[in-house]
Amino acid sequence: MSVFAVHGVVGRTRRLYQLAGLAALTLILTACDSSVGGNPSPEPSVGSSGATAPLSNTPLAGMSSCKTLDQAIAGQGFPASKPSIADLEHACDALKAGYGDIGLNLQDGQSYDSDLINPISTKTGNVGHRRAILELQTNHQSGACAVSIEIKPKSRAIVLAVLSSAGPDEACAEARKVAEAVEPLLPANT
Repeated sequence: MSVFAVHGVVGRTRRLYQLAGLAALTLILTACDSSVGGNPSPEPSVGSSGATAPLSNTPLAGMSSCKTLDQAIAGQGFPASKPSIADLEHACDALKAGYGDIGLNLQDGQSYDSDLINPISTKTGNVGHRRAILELQTNHQSGACAVSIEIKPKSRAIVLAVLSSAGPDEACAEARKVAEAVEPLLPANT
């Protein structure tokens, strides 16, 4: 077997591990919160007329992760995104050969700061006017980084970058860039 053939096998094996890690991350991030007893009631919202109206608990209803991701990465050489095997209804991935994978997961009912995979390597901040958390080395992979963006009242958009041959700084720069392109496409925080 030639050196190039061995390198190709190693590269494909590494990519399979990265995709498996991405799938595991998406499954973990979509885990349900524990149930709390009591009677649910909607939070009031003040409209322009001064009357109160309930906030939608599903602000992402009807949004497509794939369409949103495709808009955010348009013109960057990525093929059309495809539903993620980890969550066909809410997550999409776009894989650019030789570069890496960009994913978007839109989750209603999940707080932007819950279910962090690597909480000791997080940074809080903002994407646009929304609170966000950047998680370095997501799933303990050096070329992976996630940005979780708040969508009120309790939803989030997670942008994940898993780069083939880069470290956490490059992965986080890519995740932040895509998150900044995704943010204006999200429902307004009310």
